[in-house]
Amino acid sequence: MHIARIGRTTAAMIGASAAALLAAGPALAAECVIRINPGNVPTTAAGAEQECGEKFGGGPYEGKDVWVFNLPEKDSRFLSITATFKAGDTTETVVIEEGAADGDDIVLQGHSKAYVITTAGWTLLDATAKVTEETDKFVLTHTCKAKTPAPAPSDKPSDKPSKPSGKPSASTPGAGPSATPTGGVESPSPAVSTTPVASTGSDESLPLTGAAVSGLVVVGLGLVGGGALLMTRRKRRFIA
Repeated sequence: MHIARIGRTTAAMIGASAAALLAAGPALAAECVIRINPGNVPTTAAGAEQECGEKFGGGPYEGKDVWVFNLPEKDSRFLSITATFKAGDTTETVVIEEGAADGDDIVLQGHSKAYVITTAGWTLLDATAKVTEETDKFVLTHTCKAKTPAPAPSDKPSDKPSKPSGKPSASTPGAGPSATPTGGVESPSPAVSTTPVASTGSDESLPLTGAAVSGLVVVGLGLVGGGALLMTRRKRRFIA
């Protein structure tokens, strides 16, 4: 009797375990791993299609890129995504799961989607995803690349001194003396030279010309004419 009771208890336990395994079988079989579309990698955020949205990480941000993935099969859901990035000379592995607090999340928007925010300039090398229904692949649908910060204004003074104007200011005729130069001291008017012009010495020995010379010539001609007249009269008297 005792042995029979043990046998019936063991059989009941085996039956219950088998039922549990059968119930869990479909759930285990539904979870599978798929890979990202090979045509989407490798790429930088700047090299992908651009779109920024509040439901998928927001942006654009300074120094941060946003990556958005999509599952084409509508009946399937993302459980997690493992993405590998090249960050300079090293590689970084990022796991995307539900919950936006750590800079990534899985969102149901028509299809199952997921996003992650990374340092700007990383290159997506590869990615795999755990999904609820088997499908061929998932895709990188778009990114929101980091915005370029505005250049900071320079407060460095100019090294080049200002050049003074080489042209003197034009004075207005009749406006009076020129303006007082910097310092408040008037510039003196240029002195007028009173030095007499030195004579050459040759002007003192030259004879007078003009009206005085003309008078002497007239007087001389009169004397010559008078003398000639007297000589003519004397000859006539002598002949007579």
